[in-house]
Amino acid sequence: MDREPVVGECVVVRRNSGGHGLRLGECLVVSHVDDDDSTLRGTPSGTMTARDEWIPWRDVEPVVFGWEYVAAHLPADVLQLLSACEGVEHLALNRRIKEEIVDSLPDWKERILAAVESLADTDD
Repeated sequence: MDREPVVGECVVVRRNSGGHGLRLGECLVVSHVDDDDSTLRGTPSGTMTARDEWIPWRDVEPVVFGWEYVAAHLPADVLQLLSACEGVEHLALNRRIKEEIVDSLPDWKERILAAVESLADTDD
C-alpha cells in the first residue's frame, strides 16, 4: 500500500516482507495505524480480536469490492438476484425484468389505473 491506511478500511495481505504470521490473501479490517514505522494492526474478517502482529503497509493492499469479489463471497441465489439489477448503488430491476413481472400479473392494467387514481386522490 503506497498510502497511509485508514482505521476501518479492509485490506488484504499480499506480501510477507517482515516475517509476520499472516497468510497471503488474508483479509483484515485495519484497527491501528502507526505512522512512525508505517505499520498497521488488523482484525481478521469474522473476528473481533486484532492480530498481535504489526504489518508493514507495503505488505497489504486495499480490498477492491468488484464483481469478482462479490461472486466469490455471495450465495448463488443472491448473485442471480443482483444480475437482474442495473447499477451498483440504489439498485433497480432492469427494464426487461420489470416488463416481464408486470406482464405476468393477470390484471396489471387495472391495477396500474387503480394505483394512479389512488395517488391522484391523495394529492388533493
